[in-house]
Amino acid sequence: MNLLTLSKEIREGKISDDKLVECLDIHHNQVMMNAMSQIAKKKLCNEKIIEKLKHISQFRDPKVNKLFGIDTLGHYSIAVLRVLNTSESIKQYDLLMAELDDFDKEIVERIAEGIG
Repeated sequence: MNLLTLSKEIREGKISDDKLVECLDIHHNQVMMNAMSQIAKKKLCNEKIIEKLKHISQFRDPKVNKLFGIDTLGHYSIAVLRVLNTSESIKQYDLLMAELDDFDKEIVERIAEGIG
């Protein structure tokens, strides 16, 4: 399937929960962002999802991982951890936020407010 078509199907909610999690491994910004959006919307959370979001949190290079303006996949994944709002996701969110500078923290908080 074409990646843009997949991205559209994710956005429209036509992808199963298991497939959404698999989409976090597809290195395409729109596919990953839409998968994270659906995961947040459906409040899907387990150890596998948290680990994948933690891994994606490192994707903060604005030249490669840019979504909109200064937002990156990494910022978005950290925000999703907060929005999922489970004890494990919040624990990981706090650990990742502790590593960020104030600029990146503000970006994550703004994204989380927009998602939530």
